[in-house]
Amino acid sequence: MSEPVSNKPELTDRSGFPHWTSEKIRFQDIDRLGHVNNVAITIYAEFGRVEFLDAVMSTALTGGNGPLWVIARLDIQFRAQSYYPGTVDIGTRVTRIGNSSITLGQGLFVGERCIATTESVVVLVDPDTERGTALSDEVRDAARPFESAG
Repeated sequence: MSEPVSNKPELTDRSGFPHWTSEKIRFQDIDRLGHVNNVAITIYAEFGRVEFLDAVMSTALTGGNGPLWVIARLDIQFRAQSYYPGTVDIGTRVTRIGNSSITLGQGLFVGERCIATTESVVVLVDPDTERGTALSDEVRDAARPFESAG
């Protein structure tokens, strides 16, 4: 039995991301060998994730006065080394819309080279109960245009 073929773009494919942001590679981001370290990669991914959620679903980010996005899972694939100085382009897309969560896929690129990919699950949480809360139609409608095919 063969695996089903997906038309979902790979996270290493720049063309598969509808939302972009950039972050400067700082001198403090490098390790003793001169490579961008793994902690910096997580910070770049966080920057892209927060920029995406703020730009696309800012009504759900209410500064503590309502539901808040909480990261529940983060998977990172380190794919290539990168160096200071430079800029990291962070592409973000929605890969799944759940009941109380959204899964985001990201590609981190220096030039045309993909240095890392991430998949993260963010859950909309009620700060009073500290439990996931169902996504509103408004949040679902905001996420859908950024959902990948497949």
